[in-house]
Amino acid sequence: MTNIHDLGMTDTKYAQLLAQGYDPNLEHQLIEFGENPDQARKLARIVGLTQDKAPETDQEWEEFMAVWGD
Repeated sequence: MTNIHDLGMTDTKYAQLLAQGYDPNLEHQLIEFGENPDQARKLARIVGLTQDKAPETDQEWEEFMAVWGD
């Protein structure tokens, strides 16, 4: 069972992040461990972008660098 948490984002943004491999449960766990909420979201997004493979195309690298630089 997955708990629903208020992540402070719109449904559109949430769907976009899910398509990139973002895991809201990971973000929530990081916050529970004491991570800053903004940093937790950034880390969850980076894990989502790299969990299956490293970025290979220019577009994948641009997306990764945009998250990394946030």
